[in-house]
Amino acid sequence: MIFQKNNQGYRNNPKLKPPGIQLNYTEEQLKEYVKCSNDPVYFCKKYVKVKTLDKGVMPFELYDYQQKFVNAIHNNRFTISKWPRQSGKSTSVIGYICHYVTFNQSVSVAILANKLKTAKDELFAKLQLAYENLPLFLQQGVVVWNKTSFKLENGSRVICDATSSSAIRGGSFNLLLLDEYAFLPSHVAEEFYSSTYPTISAGTTTKLIIVSTPNGMNHFHKLWIDANRAEGHKLKNKFVPIEVSWREVPITPGGPKRDDKWAAEQIANTSEEQFQQEYVCIFLVSSNTLISSTKLNVLASEQTLLE
Repeated sequence: MIFQKNNQGYRNNPKLKPPGIQLNYTEEQLKEYVKCSNDPVYFCKKYVKVKTLDKGVMPFELYDYQQKFVNAIHNNRFTISKWPRQSGKSTSVIGYICHYVTFNQSVSVAILANKLKTAKDELFAKLQLAYENLPLFLQQGVVVWNKTSFKLENGSRVICDATSSSAIRGGSFNLLLLDEYAFLPSHVAEEFYSSTYPTISAGTTTKLIIVSTPNGMNHFHKLWIDANRAEGHKLKNKFVPIEVSWREVPITPGGPKRDDKWAAEQIANTSEEQFQQEYVCIFLVSSNTLISSTKLNVLASEQTLLE
């Protein structure tokens, strides 16, 4: 079963299920299909594959914090997540998107990142790798398959692009992923958000997922602070905040978790300031000032009382 190249962008790929193919499902396959459709964590753990540095393409072994994240974005429409570096955030969200387009009819997904290369090579390529390694009984037939988009026989489609004020303008999307949102220029982030959020929020099942490592007190910081406000606060937004601690992440896949010794090595090779921002996920205010997320929440609440 091989795609032939044509003007729709098909690639020769024996792993992909062509459109119009009818399979004779076994009873066990039907049970697996239903179980996967109802449980994205089970689907990711059993059928999603990822590319590793040391062992090549391997099954996706989700850690507890990754399972929590996948369940959170599955059960909520608006999520914002603060992750340390090298903690598997892109793999986690891509595993969920793979589930989302496979088991939902006629949904549109946009994967946006601060740079097109990140969106295409770090996110979209991982999604294509995950999809093409699914067993055929789980796959939908592939109608279009290229480097920045694909469309499935069930009507679902995915595109990727750089986040900009004109990105996805005029489009209608059921799920929007904003990756490394804190690294957008402030004017771009605010303009994009103000033009896109009303469209997403107008639906009843549409999803907006924002994931990033902190990068100063910008629009991502504001959304994070407002997401963490107490229920009933006039500035609290609809986002469910998800924070991953650097201590939850293994030093190597399947190995012991990061600890103080590991942290000391990172600081020695970089700096205390860099470690605090990229791993502890503290919002860096200036080169000499660090304010913890907890303190920022307190300050924001106190400022609100004065308004």
